[in-house]
Amino acid sequence: MSESYAARRWERHTITIPVGVSLLVDGERTKFHSQATDVSRGGLSVFMTREIALGVSVQLDFSLPYSSTPLSLRGIVRTRHGFNHGIEFVNPTPEQQEVLERTCKVLTLLG
Repeated sequence: MSESYAARRWERHTITIPVGVSLLVDGERTKFHSQATDVSRGGLSVFMTREIALGVSVQLDFSLPYSSTPLSLRGIVRTRHGFNHGIEFVNPTPEQQEVLERTCKVLTLLG
């Protein structure tokens, strides 16, 4: 699936941060480490050393730059190109959404 910049709902910001990922595999919770390559108000692009199918629900644990608040968010894998996964956040709390929006504003200003 090809995505154009114009079709995106939110501006993406390049970052490199560690992300803990957990999901159910064959009925058991599996946890592993990954790396986010960009962030938006609505999700993360994450590089993982395993391919996760589209539509799979994951738990993401990470801290954003310029924020002291660790985040733990549920997400859904929406796109995948090899080991790069586009994950959309699902139902972030108002506080989590505020942290995401504030960080994205700072990243926009730093350009």
